[in-house]
Amino acid sequence: MNLFDRFILTIYSFALMLLSLIVIGMAANWIPYETAQYVLEGMYIQYGIPYIIVSLVFFLISLRFFFGSITMKKPRSDAGIRQRGEHGEVIISLDTIRAIAERAARKIRGVRGFKTTIRSTEQGNMILLRVSVDGEEPLPEMTEKLQEAVKMQVEHIAGIEIAEVAVVISEVAGADNPSVRPRRVE
Repeated sequence: MNLFDRFILTIYSFALMLLSLIVIGMAANWIPYETAQYVLEGMYIQYGIPYIIVSLVFFLISLRFFFGSITMKKPRSDAGIRQRGEHGEVIISLDTIRAIAERAARKIRGVRGFKTTIRSTEQGNMILLRVSVDGEEPLPEMTEKLQEAVKMQVEHIAGIEIAEVAVVISEVAGADNPSVRPRRVE
């Protein structure tokens, strides 16, 4: 829940508490009948428009909270791959798996830049690498080394099985293509 929703929920809760106290006061005869009748008649005669506007705002806020509770987004902290171990459950975040895959990809000769996407499907865990290459290495051998290195590194470090490592060559870096940054030296 973001800050705006919390603020609105606080105001909404306060207004409902106040309304509840008024209804309790009327039901317990703490608020005289004549006073309640005078206020209700004033709503019908003089102040109809402001009450309609306030009621409409509260109705819209109620709809927002209602539909927000039905369509809750999955928390970012749960975005990961779950494993059941001997001592309990372990969740490895997708960011962690991405970092491991990228570390392995940096070591492959010919890879200049990359973007990594991790997917967990019914067929298994999949890593998609969108890479830019220097154009000096043969692509079939380089991509095979890249797939093997990423798969082995992720399976070894994270202990999860990778069903597929897909590689998409997005661009070839050259002297005329300065948009691809040079490979980092470690």
